[in-house]
Amino acid sequence: MSVKIETERAHLFDVSILIAMRVHIQGNVSETDIKSAFEKAVNSHEVLQSHIVFDEDSAAYYEKNDTSDAVQNNRIYFENSDWKSIIKREEKTRFRLEEGEFLKAFCYEKQADGFGVLFLMHHMGGDGLSLVYFIESFMKALAGEEPEYRELRTIPAGKMDKTDLRNRLGPSVLLTKRYNSKWNKDEAKQGFTFEDSDQAYAAYWAERESVISEFVIKPETVKHVLERCKEWNVHFTAYVIAAFLRRLGHKCEVGIAADARLDHNRSMGNQATGITVKYSFNYDKSFKENVQKVQELMDNKLEDDQAREFILPFMAAFEPTLVDALNFEHAGTFSAKTSKSLANLLGYGKKTRELSITNLTKPDIPDTYGSLKIDCLSFVPPVVSNGRNIIGLSTLGNCTVMTLHRVIEA
Repeated sequence: MSVKIETERAHLFDVSILIAMRVHIQGNVSETDIKSAFEKAVNSHEVLQSHIVFDEDSAAYYEKNDTSDAVQNNRIYFENSDWKSIIKREEKTRFRLEEGEFLKAFCYEKQADGFGVLFLMHHMGGDGLSLVYFIESFMKALAGEEPEYRELRTIPAGKMDKTDLRNRLGPSVLLTKRYNSKWNKDEAKQGFTFEDSDQAYAAYWAERESVISEFVIKPETVKHVLERCKEWNVHFTAYVIAAFLRRLGHKCEVGIAADARLDHNRSMGNQATGITVKYSFNYDKSFKENVQKVQELMDNKLEDDQAREFILPFMAAFEPTLVDALNFEHAGTFSAKTSKSLANLLGYGKKTRELSITNLTKPDIPDTYGSLKIDCLSFVPPVVSNGRNIIGLSTLGNCTVMTLHRVIEA
């Protein structure tokens, strides 16, 4: 198995790319059963049986490991710690992608009637839904079922020839060509390694830490908001965005993640895209009118195939090492004239995107597996290099959780 890394290249060397998801499980099982179920789930996903390699041209690939390596590289640990403290500790440690480490889990607060498990995944292991589907595999194995094997799935860049790029990127193809040309002539141009990533992690996290706020929203509140959304013909995501924009009080570009699984597969791998909308809350209009305007802006992008699918081929059209350089510019361990200019243009410099949101809505996994039940699922998206305030939303059963994730100076 060899799969080229294309549309997900921007995640490869990001220093703040850890996806977190915690679940609380009702039921009593042994540590041995939990460990066994985790290992069965790991062995059921192809991406977790791979590692990342580079060729002589700095192209990156997922390459197959020996099956036995998967459970050595992707492990579960048992400790009595606060889950936020675990994230703060682990986000400063680089995943060993070159060895095949994409995922780790921590069983915490184990009690007689239940226990919590925190799953931490590098974005190269997949997107938020990928982690949801891994949890489904884990829960099936924990309940005595055999999880189905899932192949690695990503979103390929496509043909990437001149005609295809012009059709998909429009005028922006000229920008990618111009920056690629500049980068190839830039004397500071280089290929990056995982050793460079170690230095970037050390430098970036020496003076920073993340702050996570979690809000479990009462079912009656969710019901009330959803009734409003139905009445106003808007989605929950637009409602939440408008609420945050009302507090911010100025025009803001909002990043919105979107699922790109057109065939609704349940495989792990990066299969997400995104759009952005710009809006300033209008205090002369009602909250309803503001929410409807946000929804209109979202619909204009989501219903436009070129707009919805733009970001993936756009980033893949840049030279891979130039995409890598954006993350090292953000970490402060590398700088070149070309990459610095592009970093500032794309929000990897000092002016990062102020607000981003990923709403997993109601993931299509059950909350009950035999005698075991997930009574809480909380999703914490990463503060990617071009983001600042990241909102995560998820609903499983009757439990809706919203998180806000930021990175601050320590």
